[in-house]
Amino acid sequence: MRRNRIIWLCLWVLSLVGISLKGGAVTYGLFALLTLVPAVSALYLLAVYMLFHIYQDLGQRFVSVNEPADYRFALVNEYPLRFVGIKVRFFTDFSTITDLDGETEYELAPHTRTEKETKLICRYRGEYTIGIKEIEIQDHFRLFRLRYKNKECIHAFVKPQLVKTDRIGSIELSDAVKESEYGRSELDIVSREYVPGDDRRFINWSQSVRTGNLMTRMLTGSAHQEAAFIIDTFRYSEDQAVFLPSENKILETALAAAYYFCRNNIPVAEYHIAGELVRLTADSSLRFEEFYESVSEIMFTGRNDHRHLYDAVTRCPDLFESSVVFMILSVWDAVTDALLRQLEAGGLYTVICFIGDNENDRPDLSEHTNCGLVMLSPYEELAKEAGE
Repeated sequence: MRRNRIIWLCLWVLSLVGISLKGGAVTYGLFALLTLVPAVSALYLLAVYMLFHIYQDLGQRFVSVNEPADYRFALVNEYPLRFVGIKVRFFTDFSTITDLDGETEYELAPHTRTEKETKLICRYRGEYTIGIKEIEIQDHFRLFRLRYKNKECIHAFVKPQLVKTDRIGSIELSDAVKESEYGRSELDIVSREYVPGDDRRFINWSQSVRTGNLMTRMLTGSAHQEAAFIIDTFRYSEDQAVFLPSENKILETALAAAYYFCRNNIPVAEYHIAGELVRLTADSSLRFEEFYESVSEIMFTGRNDHRHLYDAVTRCPDLFESSVVFMILSVWDAVTDALLRQLEAGGLYTVICFIGDNENDRPDLSEHTNCGLVMLSPYEELAKEAGE
């Protein structure tokens, strides 16, 4: 485009010199023609802007993270004017269009249309705009370029991905249940002979010395089976690029762990703030789909602060009957630290799933003993279970 402008300017200057030195009908005609070229090009761009149409369609209203969805768009010219140098550029921050890029130029003859069918993949759970972001058009002489935003964008409702896994970060989900059983049970004075596979933490060394055989203490206490999930629905930023990845990973983590427990017939309960405390439950893989749909619709807002969460959760007796608790959040403060203390005081083993990349934000759990911590990046995938 810059080269064409330089060529036009050189020709215009030469024509101007020509009419100054020689004159004549040809010289004046060439000068007038070259002078009109920018005006004609500008009028052409205005006509294309007014007449050019784009249609785009997503094959489904709701899509899931990392699940390819059918996507189609059409460039339409319904008028006796040739459209050249058309480029369409896509939203790329939170979604990806396969096999297409924003540098492809399209040309439409009069009364024609061009259609493209491909796949669109959304990266994060939430509501945001996808598809064609802006259009760029050029004139025939490539002197001017006009770029404008697409007026009819697609607003997507994206559900979280369901990851089938038996671990969250470095924590085996089966081990989290064992830790909770150990923490909530009481060691009886009754001992029996140790057999391979018994937990070595329960070995009664003094009795083993007296008897000459390795002895292990027996466990008593109530068996609590429900796994609880406390989801932090506090939105700490107004920037989509900041809150979408974190909120997506919070729900993805909760669903992955809950699905593991449901597959193993361990009931799950999820707690979050939506004006008041909401409790969602599932007791088997057969009822998990309903649980998934409800969790997918959880809303994050700046009104769901941690103090509200603390007050509601600590008044909920059902939570303190759980076998293990997962706190899934992306902001750690004094209120969440106090909530962890309350859970520990109730004898609950708690797994802190902290969503974040910055080690400076890592929760300080040095004063806590009955808990585990796993750091999860909002941009990395959860480990998938082999064979799934």
